[in-house]
Amino acid sequence: MFKPSYPALAILAILASSRGVDAACTSGTIATLAAGASCTYDNFVAALSADCAASIADLFLNEATGLPLDEAARRAEVEALCEYDAPTQFVEIQGSYQDDRRYFAGGSDLVDGSSSWNVLSGKIKRFEANLGTKTVIAFPEYAARIDYNSQNNLGANGYPANMNLEKSCSLNTIMCCFTDASISSFAANADATTDVCRHDLRDSPQSNHIANGWSVFPGAETPTHCVGFTWNDGEEELLGNMMYEVSLRQTATKGYRQGVPGAPMCGCVEHMPVVESAKCRTAVKDPAGIVYSFQYNEDSGYVSASNTVAITYQDCANADLAAQYKANHADDVETAALIDEHLVGAGNCDADLEEYLNDEQFLLEGQHPRRYAQIDHSVWSDLVVGEGIRFLPPNPDPIVADTAFRALIEAGCKNADGTPRYCMVRRFCDSCPHDSHIDIYYKRKTTLPPMGTNTTNGEVYFLDLFMNQWTSYKNILNTDFELYSNYQDALNGVNKWMACNYDSSGVGFPRDCGPRDTSVGEWNSYTNHNWFERANHHGFYVEKPSA
Repeated sequence: MFKPSYPALAILAILASSRGVDAACTSGTIATLAAGASCTYDNFVAALSADCAASIADLFLNEATGLPLDEAARRAEVEALCEYDAPTQFVEIQGSYQDDRRYFAGGSDLVDGSSSWNVLSGKIKRFEANLGTKTVIAFPEYAARIDYNSQNNLGANGYPANMNLEKSCSLNTIMCCFTDASISSFAANADATTDVCRHDLRDSPQSNHIANGWSVFPGAETPTHCVGFTWNDGEEELLGNMMYEVSLRQTATKGYRQGVPGAPMCGCVEHMPVVESAKCRTAVKDPAGIVYSFQYNEDSGYVSASNTVAITYQDCANADLAAQYKANHADDVETAALIDEHLVGAGNCDADLEEYLNDEQFLLEGQHPRRYAQIDHSVWSDLVVGEGIRFLPPNPDPIVADTAFRALIEAGCKNADGTPRYCMVRRFCDSCPHDSHIDIYYKRKTTLPPMGTNTTNGEVYFLDLFMNQWTSYKNILNTDFELYSNYQDALNGVNKWMACNYDSSGVGFPRDCGPRDTSVGEWNSYTNHNWFERANHHGFYVEKPSA
């Protein structure tokens, strides 16, 4: 995935240390790398002008002592310039984090079309004319988000709400939806409109400021155009350009504004409304490659970096976003099908609404083929603990509760060849959105940790591991246990899960563990109820030994 970074803070650090007081260099461009050459310290040194090459030590001074940095420190400074300063920062387009934040959320004068719209859009138009097709743009990250994200289990990064590439963008797909094209028209730009099906308000609380709720859009509504991009891991170089293309560039050059009510205007598809279809766009750079250059300011003593490259914005190989996503994952049928939860296909909104209202809101008659299952108690124990429609609290005495739970697990189940094993723990979740998490089987491989509540002595309240505190202590996926999405796979030891994380306070089973990638919000908790928790209706059971 995309590497988290701290662009704004990093640039400040660079500027504080990359000062040359007595350098022989004069102001201006001091090094230009050949087209396609990597932005590295060695290439920077090789490209330095003659006067600067002779005094390179004076270009990078220690701010505190005024003495030249050694080569290792200079190398680190240039590498930081290459990573953070050379790409054009997304925030430079509008000029502030607050402008970008409000735009992506679907607000601001730029989106609402106030009397200052021409002035505000003028900033973007000037960027488009001068740099929009001539530079690599960094994906949006902001210093103002770093502390917030870190404190809210959103990762050590500065990604904006609804576009956290580290935590909640597992499909590598981002989309913007516009409902107002009154300045021009969708038809005039040959941009197709789509039916909007629904939006789960829990998917974007940082934009709509609502913890729970949902909106459905049956029948006809305001014409809406959705456009997005998708990428494979390792293809992140032009993500910022693609983000610019589907968002601010659409607004400034076509006049597209306003989003779907209750939803962000732009975000990873996991946070966006469910729609029938979206257009797919991409960005392509000149095959000759990027030209990196370094500038020196004699008055300030600062070294900076920039890049130049011709960028072309065009339709994806498949002009439909869902089709392009599936083409990217043609070798993995299950992964390819995940996009269908967000882009349901032409004419399929009615069917999606019926399934959603039945499966998640319990409003229609009938029963889902997998949810709300009756547990076969000839194979599985009575309910151990549960919430929602399977509500059963644990025994208030943790020792009593854990003793009973461990006794079920250690009751003497056997493999097909007769060898002993622990009995499996099963969580059935009626409200989990993904099929893979409706019915999960925990198969213990190593000895259970000592019972108790004194963690400093290595004791583990094992039932609470599932209820409230999914920990990595003696509980590592595919070392201490395995996870499966159905009982037969668990018995046969096939299709075991491959992704897992742990150790978030108040987050129970299975945190973000998933079959291939992490899946956010499918965990349960009996102490920490918030908008991120989807397993509100679930129950735990333990396998019975065969007779």
